[in-house]
Amino acid sequence: MQAIDVINESLQPSLSQQAGDDIVYHIMKIGQLSKLSANWDSYGGQAIAFAVCEKAAKYLYAAYKELAGESGSDAMPFIAPANDGSIVFEWNSDKAELIVVFRPNAQLEVEYLTVEKNDGRENEKEGLFNSAAAFVQAVKWFTAHKS
Repeated sequence: MQAIDVINESLQPSLSQQAGDDIVYHIMKIGQLSKLSANWDSYGGQAIAFAVCEKAAKYLYAAYKELAGESGSDAMPFIAPANDGSIVFEWNSDKAELIVVFRPNAQLEVEYLTVEKNDGRENEKEGLFNSAAAFVQAVKWFTAHKS
């Protein structure tokens, strides 16, 4: 997967050069996951389907296109493959956590878990995203709660 496959328009002028470089790097990193073959982790890990990579890249691009220039919105997630063929995004801070999982099922479901950490307690919420816009809102939530 090439970054141009997902970013089919030039980066908006509001994106700083650094933000533009970061998003292209992360989208290319997601694309590299589609090259993992079966048993990539030597524990039976499933290959990551191109469709899962494409959806993950589109969601990430939508979030950072929407959030470009907003204070504190520059944090990119930790991106990792899961052995079931999913892609996992993780944002983590002392006060909040956001985990997003792009599933390789027929519906290409996108699951999330938010954790708000207050005074030694954790308030968790989980569910499914029905759109990239809902994903963007979750990233905004993390940005607002991370510090």
